[in-house]
Amino acid sequence: MNDSNTEKKGFFQKIADKFKNTSEKVADKVEDTIEDVKNSEFAWKVTETAQNISAKAKDMVQDVKDSEIVDKVGDAAKDLAERAKKFGGKVLEKLGNVSGIPILKNAGEKLRATTEDTTVKEDQLDELDKFVAVILEDGVITPEEETLLVQKAESLGLDAQAFLAEVREKMHA
Repeated sequence: MNDSNTEKKGFFQKIADKFKNTSEKVADKVEDTIEDVKNSEFAWKVTETAQNISAKAKDMVQDVKDSEIVDKVGDAAKDLAERAKKFGGKVLEKLGNVSGIPILKNAGEKLRATTEDTTVKEDQLDELDKFVAVILEDGVITPEEETLLVQKAESLGLDAQAFLAEVREKMHA
């Protein structure tokens, strides 16, 4: 029985040794192949081509940055933003006139006169005007609606009490 265990142990040891030797040979061959590829003319050409492409891309980016078109696009974008801001202010001013609430008209004029981007405030003012229209339509200002009117007016920098007075006056008219 000891002989069979010894034979089995010897057999498994032989397989393990063979696997180890084969693994080492494969690893050596893979390393040699990698070195061959690294040192090959093909690898140098690929590296050189990649460097050339990178340099050309950098040159192209710099050419675009230096070109007149960038300045023209930037100028056109600024002009378009300015026109949109003025148009938005005019629309809000008209909304104030249509609803008959002077504070909305004045807020639209202030937004139009400022040099900064007022898109967010314009949207908030438009939302407030729509909210007022709903309140005027049903003819009742609930305590919750009044709280929301005050919050929205204050967030826009409006005199909330004067605004509420104008809304109530319009509602009674």
